[in-house]
Amino acid sequence: MSAGFTYNLTPEPSVEERYDVQSGVRRRGAYKLDTTNLNVGDYLPSFTPIAANLKTKVCVPVRNVKVIEAYATGAEALTIKIAKNSLAYVGMFIGNGSKGAQVSAIDKSNAGYDVLTIAAAFGANIAKDAVLFEAAAVSGTTPKNVANSALFERKKIESGINLIALLMRAFEIEPDKLVIPFSDKDKANLPYFQFNE
Repeated sequence: MSAGFTYNLTPEPSVEERYDVQSGVRRRGAYKLDTTNLNVGDYLPSFTPIAANLKTKVCVPVRNVKVIEAYATGAEALTIKIAKNSLAYVGMFIGNGSKGAQVSAIDKSNAGYDVLTIAAAFGANIAKDAVLFEAAAVSGTTPKNVANSALFERKKIESGINLIALLMRAFEIEPDKLVIPFSDKDKANLPYFQFNE
């Protein structure tokens, strides 16, 4: 390195094979990403679950979160620890298919996990490694979006129109290597995705 030069660059994240890339089949054309509740400059990791309208070519990320510490419901139990780098935002509803809650705050100060503060007790215990989905209502029974695709490659959110490529098929998917998990409802809607579990 030359004297007098200081390089302050963030290295690219290591490329990790999350699925058998030879089995991947992309959807035709580019899709317009709905960037509501996404910040300019943020990155969507590759293989993010995506709900795409195949007719209008518009899509949204599916905001699932992985619980990293068991949660026991109760009047005072108003925090849930989740894996880092989720797409959770303040005001969203989370659910497991039978119970739910509204996110009132997110604490990202810990290096190992994020903490969701919920407005009221979840109403059910949540096991470690459970996947909660963004729900359509506080009851948590119905997902707001269900994945039918996955993001082909890492995408930086930019101002204006964001076009992305999607996968419609992939085999040998390693769930532990995914930054954003797929819920059981997503998996049921993805007949051409094979998860190693």
